[in-house]
Amino acid sequence: MDIHSRILKLASSAGGILGIAAKDFSGSKEISLNANRQFSAASIIKIPVMVEGFRQAEEGLVSLNTGIRLVDTDKVGGSGILSVMSQGIEIPIIDLIRLMIVISDNTASNILIDLLGIDRINNTMRELGFTGITLRQKFMVLPQGMEAPNSVTPKDITDLLEKIARGQVISHRACQEMIKIMKDQQYNDLIPAPIQMLYKKKSLVGSVKEWEIAHKTGSMSGIRNDAAIVYTVSANYVVTILSSDLPDVVHGEDIIREISSEIYHYFIGSLSPGL
Repeated sequence: MDIHSRILKLASSAGGILGIAAKDFSGSKEISLNANRQFSAASIIKIPVMVEGFRQAEEGLVSLNTGIRLVDTDKVGGSGILSVMSQGIEIPIIDLIRLMIVISDNTASNILIDLLGIDRINNTMRELGFTGITLRQKFMVLPQGMEAPNSVTPKDITDLLEKIARGQVISHRACQEMIKIMKDQQYNDLIPAPIQMLYKKKSLVGSVKEWEIAHKTGSMSGIRNDAAIVYTVSANYVVTILSSDLPDVVHGEDIIREISSEIYHYFIGSLSPGL
């Protein structure tokens, strides 16, 4: 059974709908499943918000070191820490971006969306050629469901991450900073998990790290998403796995991890375990 058949079989067993877009940086290998389908972005949409923050900083519209005062009306539920922090503290814009990506802080995300502007975020995505990425609303702001959800396609997110990895978004320096932030991601239980376990088993104490992953996750009811730039000693690639309508999210997460393992072994040129 070839890689595409195995991926399709795994995706079909998830019970919902999966979208996958993956490619290596040599351009020789690619995997696609529902790659142009619109999916609810969940927190994956925070990647474009980060891009816009660096774009406006590069153009002198904002300074990443400017402190933004936290007020109670900014605070929303869901993931993050700012919702329980003291009113009146000042957080530099760069740290709001870090909080938004690294721990997916919804309060930090909403502050940044207000500061940067929904239209500007979407316009930047259009200028980069990504018509399948659309931010429509902030996070955890009632009433929910009044507008269509924030949406992305697997292909556009994968292509955006590829551009960042190649230093082709805003500036080379901005791309370096964005990748550094995404490498500090704290939620590593989807795409990175099987890769982490593989290297953990064979690594020696004090050895040089053989892999790094810069990524962003997203989750909502029936949805588990992850998009990543994967760097290894054998191959470098970018992969986005999006989902919807998962009847059992625990099982869906297991399937995403299995798909990540299959893609990893395909791109590094070895068979996955048990094949």
